[in-house]
Amino acid sequence: MKSSSTTRTARITRILGTATVAALLAIASAPSLAGNYAEGDPRPVPFASSTTRAVVTADAQQWLKSAPTQGYTDGLAQQAAVVSANSRAAVAADTRLWIRSGLAAQQNGEAGADTTRSAYRQAVAEYDKLRASPAYGALVEQFTSRQAAAQSHTAVR
Repeated sequence: MKSSSTTRTARITRILGTATVAALLAIASAPSLAGNYAEGDPRPVPFASSTTRAVVTADAQQWLKSAPTQGYTDGLAQQAAVVSANSRAAVAADTRLWIRSGLAAQQNGEAGADTTRSAYRQAVAEYDKLRASPAYGALVEQFTSRQAAAQSHTAVR
């Protein structure tokens, strides 16, 4: 059985330890309790301006005269929209080659399109090889004929 002095010493040690931790936490959090400490204080800080309202208005009007325009205005010509020259069949064939080369798997994989990986570079090389081969032209023809057949089938109905 423990003596009462040992129990008392353990209790005092526990109390002192708890008080020390509480004091350290209070010291660490003291700067956050100070007013206007850094930019984290949500209270607005009043400031006095020596500029009159008339001067501010005149300055704003002067700036508006030379300010850049926002968006399209009547005085500026709008550029013509650029339209792709590829047909639907060419886009479909290109997409098929992109999938077949493995670029789709690289793009949608966990690593994404990481150009430093050898697997991605191999997929790009395969895509370039497929795109330069006669298979690309054959795919475009295949998709063009399918599109024409679908259009003629819809026209009959």
